[in-house]
Amino acid sequence: MTRSEETGVEEMVLLDGPVGIVSKTMDERDTSLIMPSGTALAATWNPELVSEVGQLIGQQGLERGVNVVLGPNLNLPRSPLSGRAFEMFSEDPYLTGMLGAAWVRGVQSQGVGSCTKHVVANDTETERRRMNSRLEPAVLRETYLRPFETAVRTANPWMLMMAYNRVNGTHCSQNAELIGILKDDWQYDGVVVSDWFGVDDTTASATAGLDLEMPGPAKFLGDRFADAVVAGDIPEARLRDAVERITRLADRTGRRTGGTAPEPARILTSAEQRDVLTRAAAASFVLLENRDNVLPLDLARTRRLAVVGPNAAKPCFQGGTFATVRPEGEVVTPLDAIRDAVGPDVEVAYEAGAEPSSPLPLTELGSTAPDGTPGALLEILTPAAHGAADVLYSEVRQSSSFVWFGSVPGLGAGVPGRARITARLKLEAAARWTLGAGGTGTSTLTVNGRHVLEVPPPAPDDVMGAVARAETHQISLDLPAGEVEVSVETAFQPGRVQAITAVATPEKTTDPLQDAVKLADWADTVILVVGDEQGSSRESADRTTAALEPACDRLVEAVAAVNPETVVVVNASRAVLLPWAEKVKGLVIVWFPGQEFGHALASVLTGASAPSGRLPVSFPEQDEDIPGWGTGLDADLTLDYAASEPAGYRHFETSGRSPRYPFGYGLGYTEFKLVDALPASPTLGRGDNAAGVEGVEVHVTLRNTGTSPGRDIVQLYGKAPGGTGFRLMGFTALDVPAGASAGARITADPLGFRRWDTAKSRWVIPAGDWELRAARNAADEGILCRITL
Repeated sequence: MTRSEETGVEEMVLLDGPVGIVSKTMDERDTSLIMPSGTALAATWNPELVSEVGQLIGQQGLERGVNVVLGPNLNLPRSPLSGRAFEMFSEDPYLTGMLGAAWVRGVQSQGVGSCTKHVVANDTETERRRMNSRLEPAVLRETYLRPFETAVRTANPWMLMMAYNRVNGTHCSQNAELIGILKDDWQYDGVVVSDWFGVDDTTASATAGLDLEMPGPAKFLGDRFADAVVAGDIPEARLRDAVERITRLADRTGRRTGGTAPEPARILTSAEQRDVLTRAAAASFVLLENRDNVLPLDLARTRRLAVVGPNAAKPCFQGGTFATVRPEGEVVTPLDAIRDAVGPDVEVAYEAGAEPSSPLPLTELGSTAPDGTPGALLEILTPAAHGAADVLYSEVRQSSSFVWFGSVPGLGAGVPGRARITARLKLEAAARWTLGAGGTGTSTLTVNGRHVLEVPPPAPDDVMGAVARAETHQISLDLPAGEVEVSVETAFQPGRVQAITAVATPEKTTDPLQDAVKLADWADTVILVVGDEQGSSRESADRTTAALEPACDRLVEAVAAVNPETVVVVNASRAVLLPWAEKVKGLVIVWFPGQEFGHALASVLTGASAPSGRLPVSFPEQDEDIPGWGTGLDADLTLDYAASEPAGYRHFETSGRSPRYPFGYGLGYTEFKLVDALPASPTLGRGDNAAGVEGVEVHVTLRNTGTSPGRDIVQLYGKAPGGTGFRLMGFTALDVPAGASAGARITADPLGFRRWDTAKSRWVIPAGDWELRAARNAADEGILCRITL
């Protein structure tokens, strides 16, 4: 009998999110609904809607036998250069915590746990397993731990994942101070778990308070944990604590022998699921420019509509991570959805205008297996030390990039072997192509039977990073007309993860920009959709600029020069540079909005729904305006946060720089005016310092001065006595009919009144006059009122 059987804990399945449920075996044939990214959800400023999305992903997990979803990501996108910023919510800790908690509540209402990640300061992908985040205690407590504290206090996620990186010199999974904050200060009762392969020391991790090592079977916190207790190296109470927390998780998820499966809050029909995704996508869109009311489109006066841009026909839904999700069911592109929405009286024509900048899987280039079946042939073979190898597994797949954690098909786990991808491409004419190969072992690229490239295995300390990046080495070759066979083979040694990748980039024989310009000149109006590709934001690699690809900027400039009636839709889930913003009439940021992107965009463009999103991140004018620009890891792999603090909108407020578009900003299809803001609580309820100050409310009145109904987000910012800069402390959404006014009470965040006293190592509440500002964005002067504490 195993120790898990003794405690009655049955197998529990933890799977990646947060944009959807990934395949248990990283199989492209396993599909799930793709949800809006964290930044898109944050742009809704709508906890109820975010909770609906959480409930939907919880249902998807329930239907797939998943007990815990790895999400949400409550790290802060301190910089838009962070490779994983697309998963994160907002640069503001309060907004991130409130919306993250709503997501957690939705997921767990279905009896599926949330593993909220990554504690803490895991906002840099460069050297993420070794780098050290150096933060002052006040910054750590007030900013970077704050979203997790809000989630724990208001939603109690059933698991918290410790980050790979170090904080102030100690790896998070071994950081007793950090884990002590979770378990002692916040009284957290869930499981504290490592990131995958994030443990390398039994005593240090277990003593610090880590409860569970992933992935299983445990190497450091399994039998070694028990043996260390017997040897007296780890207190027995620490083991009991870990066991109690894991059995509590089993109880909560219905994975305890003799226990009862949790009852889901509600199971949505297929139509209801799509409705949630469409509403969430549309609510996340942020209208930044609408000169001459170019939107919504006036279809009565539009006869020729040009849809331009690569993302119109091939939208981007997610970044490059282990958590890549294959979409479930039909995905309607923005191009097709716009065609359907405008109807037969409007002629719609399309040009891409720009080519993909990153290499593509062979299957996306129309490859076939050697037998002619569409796709690529994947084979697993025995090691070929001498003589011919045996083929252990063979199947035609619709991908040319594969990852296996643990067992490799046909081979098993922890043994050497080989993987091979073979695909044939049909070329209409001789051309120069770029081909790429990579894997966890020594990889070889063969073209028409000739070895053309050998790729060394990744560095031992960066295998997970190389796999996450789907890293390849590339070579440019002149390929003949006709059928060309491409083969990539990887010979790998025993390991806990194995991977192989084959990609290609076709030769560019024409300039798509010129065709797009001609089309734009022909049209009455242009809808131009540009943005990221899936690999342009990715796990284990940071960006070097916040700019879009140069080809996208060139396309916008060229199209706007010939047609002033241009609306640009930016499909990028991060703050981006928009150097051409003043040259276009319409500008909409749509993030990574989930797989109902097309329908949601068509609805907003045609006026069936109105954009109501507000920016959850500040948009800089230039790279140099980004907090901490020009700084990075030092020789000891330390990132000093002092160079970028305060970040976000507080950076712009205190540095004297102006953002292109401020945090909280967004337009609609009507106009609003904030009329008044009055403190609504003459007496204040005050708890202990750690709990902050309760009972502070501000009554706001908002007037719709336009000609159509609309929704606005009124935001409440606070500044402490003697403090520098305002911080978000509350918000509310108001739906107001045309010409009418509406009022609401905004409850100020109780924890927002606290400040960490480093010298005394405790929370304090600054006494005196606090300034509260009701505003429509962080740069808006708004209406100021004061309270005295």
